[in-house]
Amino acid sequence: MQEMRVVALGRDPMAVQPVLLLQETGGRRRVLPVWVGVPEATAIELARRRVELPRPQTHQLILEVVRAFDRRLQLVRITMLRDSVFHAELVFDGDVRVSARVSDAVAMALHVDVRIEAEDAVLDEAAVAEVGIVGPSDEAEPGAEGETPSEHEEVERFRRFLDNASPEDFGSSS
Repeated sequence: MQEMRVVALGRDPMAVQPVLLLQETGGRRRVLPVWVGVPEATAIELARRRVELPRPQTHQLILEVVRAFDRRLQLVRITMLRDSVFHAELVFDGDVRVSARVSDAVAMALHVDVRIEAEDAVLDEAAVAEVGIVGPSDEAEPGAEGETPSEHEEVERFRRFLDNASPEDFGSSS
């Protein structure tokens, strides 16, 4: 099991579909590309940026219901890749586990700041080697205060890579 972090949300120019990129926080620092829908990408990006909306989104509502029953989300796990579809589980206190789509699970994890992990077998099958992501923290934007020019260049290089990437560039994980 490897800890993952959300690195970026990009767009697959061939399919005009959002791509969620998760990267190992240590080890080989492989990147796991997960194609998601536009609504799911929007939910993830809003959670990443800590945008508060007047009414809760579905994943926020679910977390509020869980909280109302005195439970809490402890961990999100990406558990398998079957027929080109990623599977995840939400791990709640008391070791209660619920199957979930990766996009929903990641949005929930970001909303309540819980760890995201991926099974080694999933990474071995679907991840790609590190593509030079050394950029700023998730909260900082390229060119933000404290960011060195080399970090900015790395982030820009990665964004250019994303702009031209296709599912075939990542093997069988589409």
